[in-house]
Amino acid sequence: MQLAVSPSCRHLRVLLCGVLLCLTAACTAVPRQAEPPGSAGKASISGFKDIRYLVFTHPESVRTMLRQAFVEETPDCYEVLTDGTRVYNYLAVSGGGSDGAFGAGLLNGWTAAGGRPHFKVVTGVSTGALIAPFAFLGPQYDGTLKKAYTTVDQSRVFIVHSLLSILWQESLTDTAPLREMVASFIDDKVLADIAVEHAKGRRLLVASTNLDAEEPVIWDLGAIASSKSKDKLKLFRSILVASAAIPAVFPPVLFEVEVDGRKYDEMHVDGGVFFQSFSIGSIIDLPTTIKAAHPDYSGKFVQRLYVIRNGRITPAPKEVERGLSSIAVRAIGSMFKVSGINDLWRLYLSTIHDEIEFRYIAIPIEYKGTTEQQFNEAEMISQFSYGEKMAIQGIPWMTTPPGYAIK
Repeated sequence: MQLAVSPSCRHLRVLLCGVLLCLTAACTAVPRQAEPPGSAGKASISGFKDIRYLVFTHPESVRTMLRQAFVEETPDCYEVLTDGTRVYNYLAVSGGGSDGAFGAGLLNGWTAAGGRPHFKVVTGVSTGALIAPFAFLGPQYDGTLKKAYTTVDQSRVFIVHSLLSILWQESLTDTAPLREMVASFIDDKVLADIAVEHAKGRRLLVASTNLDAEEPVIWDLGAIASSKSKDKLKLFRSILVASAAIPAVFPPVLFEVEVDGRKYDEMHVDGGVFFQSFSIGSIIDLPTTIKAAHPDYSGKFVQRLYVIRNGRITPAPKEVERGLSSIAVRAIGSMFKVSGINDLWRLYLSTIHDEIEFRYIAIPIEYKGTTEQQFNEAEMISQFSYGEKMAIQGIPWMTTPPGYAIK
């Protein structure tokens, strides 16, 4: 969940004041038993196997998982055109805080309009991670997705700590309300439905950031849903909260891990620290993988990547006050907007290499919000309705990244 679209500016100003106080006061760190530096690759979560991947330092493990997903897939993983061509559809849902209402509305409208694909792989970051399970499961969960993004206000996401207590806290807010909300939407039935789709060879992947390792972690939520562990529902929910945990604003999520037989904890925060969206094409050579998985198939196959950018990619000019908090909030917001744009470029380049049709949509410049306050219920309903209407009328997919010039 990107900082630019997180709590309101007022809350961010409180955060900045708290940071300044911490710089001038003796603050006590919250105690923990951190895993030894450099041991993340060996760390495991008790009761689970092959559920998460370090794509920077151990890329081959995630490639192995993806190759197996294509080997084991059933025909439910792709569309078949009248001429026999197989079409693989992938969906990447980005971060964006309460702007995720736009993406939720878009998916609902896409269903209403018809033609919404059955995705082989769905990936999500931050608010995109919260959307991803329902996007993965398809139209049967559209109503749940709508409720999750149109019946929310700040009180259902976080509680702001007092300014003085920040000196003894690890974040500006307490996200107990967010954890409760996630629990209300993610239950045993959702996991059971995900496990069914996972067994067909489809994959549901979300990202968080391991701050200790300074590396993004890709979680295979389908593998977790399919496990026999009694703790799978708890872990699944914790991962979604971790993926949306804006550093310093929201508290991190600690995962208990084992390294060489000893127990430690890993500190995880928002996956948006490293990227606002991701797809498997950046990790593996897809054409080679698909051909190797189906040596008996000599026909044509097509791949399409759809990216839902829960935010804007265009400038939003406004006068910035001369003041520490105003300048900082504006600069940080701009940095995260550009991060999202850079991710579109990265994904676009990966699609060229993997012969994938590239399509993305973002909140258009024509949309006029009613407030800059985040998690404002009226504004989220407005964004949901806008995205839904846009999809019903026909999503105007863009096929090249922002600023791309065809010569």
